[in-house]
Amino acid sequence: MADLVLFGRTQLAIQTPFEPNRNPQYNGNIGPSGINSIDVQSAIEEVKALAFANDRFVLLAHYQGNSNVGRYLEIFTNESSDTSPIWLVNPANLLAVTLQTTAANSTCTVDFFNLTVSSVAPVYSVPMVAQKRVQFSGAPLAVLPANSLLAVRVTSGSINTPTMAITLSAST
Repeated sequence: MADLVLFGRTQLAIQTPFEPNRNPQYNGNIGPSGINSIDVQSAIEEVKALAFANDRFVLLAHYQGNSNVGRYLEIFTNESSDTSPIWLVNPANLLAVTLQTTAANSTCTVDFFNLTVSSVAPVYSVPMVAQKRVQFSGAPLAVLPANSLLAVRVTSGSINTPTMAITLSAST
């Protein structure tokens, strides 16, 4: 038997009801979905807006050895961040930074830089004074402009086998 093909318009998403309190994790019972829309189209748009407003991504920078003044940390394996910086096409907010060492403690400063053809512009500084780990968070700590080339460098002191987690968001 041949497949039946229907011509004409089908129901639009905006005409399709959506149950905002139905959550499949709770066997279809009312649950905390967090969505307020009552039609499918609006629910899609609401979820999209929520996703963009809550985006987060983490970069890891490190170096497998003692990092003295001038050492750029590596964001990609065996590539220092001055020769292989992260290109941020859109503006990005620096939300959190964790810097740690394998040593008992370190005293150093690690700075974020925006590399351009003609300059190295400092963006944010992470100080560590006789510590094993420091953490900073804010809303935001710094704003990196569109087309930034992000690099990370030790600018004072030294740190043994540093590892840095950098949390960024494209949301403004």
